[in-house]
Amino acid sequence: MDFESLAMGPLLWLVSLIFILGILIRLAFFIFRMLNSNRDEKQGWHHKIILMGRSLLPFHRAVTKKAVYAATRYVFHICLIAAPVWFSGHIVFWEESRFEWSYLSLPDVWADWMTLLVIILSIYFFIRRLLMPDLRLNSSKADYLLILITALPFITGYIEAHDSLYFIPSLSDHMLTIHVLSGEAFLIAVVFLFCRTRLNKESCTGCASCEISCPTDTLLSSDKDGFRIFTYLSCQCIVCGACVDVCPEEASELRHNISFKSFFRMASRQIIHKVQLRVCDTCGAFFSPELQLVNIGSKLTNIGQQPADYINLCTNCRMYSYADKVKNSTGRVRFARV
Repeated sequence: MDFESLAMGPLLWLVSLIFILGILIRLAFFIFRMLNSNRDEKQGWHHKIILMGRSLLPFHRAVTKKAVYAATRYVFHICLIAAPVWFSGHIVFWEESRFEWSYLSLPDVWADWMTLLVIILSIYFFIRRLLMPDLRLNSSKADYLLILITALPFITGYIEAHDSLYFIPSLSDHMLTIHVLSGEAFLIAVVFLFCRTRLNKESCTGCASCEISCPTDTLLSSDKDGFRIFTYLSCQCIVCGACVDVCPEEASELRHNISFKSFFRMASRQIIHKVQLRVCDTCGAFFSPELQLVNIGSKLTNIGQQPADYINLCTNCRMYSYADKVKNSTGRVRFARV
């Protein structure tokens, strides 16, 4: 068996099996975790079904912040799914397979335009990462590789369908094999692709507004050993964008990444961020994120006000301190130590 026969025969079926099993496993974990979520328990199971449906419309809570960019992503993902699934050439493949599946296809003109849109938007996303300083600093080689893996099947498929490289026979004769291999790489990437929340370590103050707004308890925080620790459960995220929408520091973002580790740890929480807590000046207890208090103090200074002394006190000591002031001014104690 030559390499081309291997790529379009056993390897293709193996990749298809991995893809189908991987998607089913992820779907099973997602449904199980969503149905067993303790958040909004009083609203009943129908509310959980609605939340699961929201996963089909990602980023809808963050659209108002980046309307144009969000629109391009919607178009990109629609074409990314519709073009290969309903392309007539792919349907013929299923008809001739052992499954003998057959269904209506898109007009070839539509499929061509969707393919071109995926290619054009892939180039746009790639250049955008290169030219925008903040985005470039937060991008890794894996981010650029993901764009390439996504675009390559569409580029090679369009070339193969239109025989665009007929003038290079050595390449044109093997374009179908290249297209199949790039499509197999894309299918494997989809299984291990996660769109997850990232908290920017430079700008996140640890206020936990993202956790409060998260409708599925995907994001949770806990204060331990002098840190506020944020954990994330990948299989429970519906990619609603609520964390992005509510973050006052614009430190929260949803980013794609290919992670084999995340696939095999879907049911376990992963630490994604830690923020140092400040120590109370009076009792020595950890009580609030250091960066959040620094940020508050900075904003008060910018408007010409000096931060009050109680900003360095925990809630209990702050109430007790205020009670002492009331007692000194009125002779009566209105607050007691909590």
